[in-house]
Amino acid sequence: MKAMKKFILSVLSATLSLLFFLSPFYRPPQHARGETLSLVEGSFACILTDEAFFYSERDEKRGLFLLPKTYFVKVIEIEPTFCKIEYLYDDAHVQKLIGYAKTDALTPVPFVPKRPYLYRLIEVSYTIGNGGIQTSGFLDEIRFTCAYYGDYRVGSETYCYILRESEFGYIPKPAELAIEPNGEYAEWQAAQAAPSEPTPTPSEQTSPAQIAILVALCLLVPVLAALILRPNKPSPYDSDE
Repeated sequence: MKAMKKFILSVLSATLSLLFFLSPFYRPPQHARGETLSLVEGSFACILTDEAFFYSERDEKRGLFLLPKTYFVKVIEIEPTFCKIEYLYDDAHVQKLIGYAKTDALTPVPFVPKRPYLYRLIEVSYTIGNGGIQTSGFLDEIRFTCAYYGDYRVGSETYCYILRESEFGYIPKPAELAIEPNGEYAEWQAAQAAPSEPTPTPSEQTSPAQIAILVALCLLVPVLAALILRPNKPSPYDSDE
């Protein structure tokens, strides 16, 4: 009889556990917010410092320009000191650049930015002294459109690394050139800090089959409990010898 009760108790324990896991109030554990992210090849990383250079080689002396702060680069290869990165893309005005950035200047992100790169076209004009010549065949001003990539500082002067047609070079930074920050990383951070309830996925919803199992188990639990709690009565056929 004791063996029977032990068996019934084990069945009851398993039944209660199953009821708990099938319950619509049960949710599997969620990943904790604020977990440390690592750079992943093929993903994006954000630039959160004013001193993140784009390098043509794995060499601190080969910095071409400062990557625009709050924008992103695509990580191609990861190394302890320098990561191989991709910046911008190919179209009529800009060209994709493959180069390097300091690994510690890259902040990994777990999302794909909608506007990862700074796409900025600027118009540059140069005035040429004509020496008093009034002939209409001479041009005294030249204008051209170029793509802005980033700043490059030399002492107290700031230049722009630009692409004009198919040629890269530097020009003095126009005083009126202002860079609009990219707010995607800040928005993601704010969303991580805001408290929110976990949203059940379709796989976490209670299905009709689960409901039927729950009902059957709920009916089975009282029966098992009654069997356990039923007192042992002597058989009417037992007699003292």
